[in-house]
Amino acid sequence: MDARPGWIQLFLDTPATDLDRAAAFWSAATGWRPSPRRGESDQFLTLLPSAGAAWVKLQAVDGPGGVHLDLDSTDRDAALARSRELGASDAWVYEGVPVMRSPGGLTFCHTLLADDGDDDGADGGDGPALARDGGTVLDQVCLDVPWALWDVEVDFWSRMTGRELQQGSSPEFARLLAPGAPRILLQRLGERDGAVRAHPDLATADRAGDLQLHLGLGARHEDERDHWSVLTAPGGQVYCLTDRDPATGSAG
Repeated sequence: MDARPGWIQLFLDTPATDLDRAAAFWSAATGWRPSPRRGESDQFLTLLPSAGAAWVKLQAVDGPGGVHLDLDSTDRDAALARSRELGASDAWVYEGVPVMRSPGGLTFCHTLLADDGDDDGADGGDGPALARDGGTVLDQVCLDVPWALWDVEVDFWSRMTGRELQQGSSPEFARLLAPGAPRILLQRLGERDGAVRAHPDLATADRAGDLQLHLGLGARHEDERDHWSVLTAPGGQVYCLTDRDPATGSAG
């Protein structure tokens, strides 16, 4: 069995009072249909694309909005042991699911591949794959890493995922890519200390048009850079619209 994740899930942790509004926003922003709610308190739902595998879920939480990852593997015990070996620490256990923190403090869970109880489209064949259709695709999670934690965090995620590490176009970026899978980008921050955090990125062929669309859907505009726009979603997640090819995920 393999300790490396065969798929990743991006969880948008959303205050319970904002879950319906957040689900409507992310569904409209991605074009993916929200599943019925599930869980003992109806706290989970999945965004279901019309093609390909789902990888984005919403979870109602008691605290502020944020993001965490699920690493889906065929051998959870091996994945758990591997993550500890690489420097992750145990946080808690939720409904039998081990919740961990990366060396830099990012929360993630160890889950079983295609065995989480969802009808999420991750089925059969050569395994799940992200469909790249349309002019805008939510295809990437960016890990925001304070510079003092950069080396240890890059080493952890590259070895944990088994993905080849690629240098970005500038030294503060690195990529972990796998065919057909959601992309992982690491960004070295200017701040020295603090916990590693994460945010979603959407590849768009029309950033200006998408920016106006998202503002109309209820997002808040935070910052504007040469190649991306920074926004905050109604559920509290910071995210970016990025100038990348939606068909490939590549910049330029």
